[in-house]
Amino acid sequence: MVNEISFNCEDAWLNLFVGGDLYPVQVKTLMNPSTCGTFFRDVVKVSDAAIKVRGVQWETSPNHIKYRVDIDRDGLLFRHVLQYLRNGKQTSLPDDTYTLEALVGEAEFFGLEKYREMLKKKLWKLTGKRQYYACYSDSD
Repeated sequence: MVNEISFNCEDAWLNLFVGGDLYPVQVKTLMNPSTCGTFFRDVVKVSDAAIKVRGVQWETSPNHIKYRVDIDRDGLLFRHVLQYLRNGKQTSLPDDTYTLEALVGEAEFFGLEKYREMLKKKLWKLTGKRQYYACYSDSD
């Protein structure tokens, strides 16, 4: 049962349950304006009184984090997405073109436009394929 969970501060922790894997994350990581995508803007709402997250609250939890947001995506790819949410432009990108192309799809799903551009630039540099050229700039 999905409902709104209220928090008084952005330092609160919750679990992102993605593809069968749990990713503990602070609410402030999801709210970071430099990395937050449209998906998380829809999940986390900030008002004057509280921060509301669309998720599930458990009375007991084996890892002491009783708040959870379920996301139906690939858990292994999500760890790369979470690294971007935490580190922004400092995120290291894989050298594997298959993984990079899969991550472009994840960036599009989560509405992470800057991350998508980073991934496409890396793909351009690795492959030289024309479809990635629109994101490439010599200044980067």
